Amino acid sequence: MSGDPDRTFDLTLSRGRGQSYTWTIDGQAYPDADPLQIRPDEHVRIRMTNQSPVVHPMHLHGHFFQVDDAVKDTVIVPGHRGQVTIDFHANNPGRWLFHCHNLYHLDAGMARVVEYVE
Repeated sequence: MSGDPDRTFDLTLSRGRGQSYTWTIDGQAYPDADPLQIRPDEHVRIRMTNQSPVVHPMHLHGHFFQVDDAVKDTVIVPGHRGQVTIDFHANNPGRWLFHCHNLYHLDAGMARVVEYVE
C-alpha cells in the first residue's frame, strides 16, 4: 500500500505481568481488551514490537494486509524486540479478531478485536 495511513496503531506484544500465565497486546489480555477501532475505507497501519523472546505469528481475520511487497493474512513477529509493520485497506466492516496464531498464546489473552465504527 502506498501513501500515509489514516490510522496507526503501535502495539507491544509481551508476556503479562503478575502470577497468572497471560500474553498481552499493549498490556491488555483478551477478552478484557479495548478494541482497535477503525473506520470504513481507511488505510490502517499496525506496527508491532515483540518484547518477548518467542515469535508471534499474528493473524487478522477478514482482511489481507501488506508487509513490504507481500500480501498476507498472517505475519511472524520475531522475538527479542523484533518489529513488523502491516498495512491494510479497511474494506470489510464488522468485528474481526486479530490474534497470535500460537493457540496457547491466544488462549492466554494475546488477541484484540478490530472493530469498524462510524
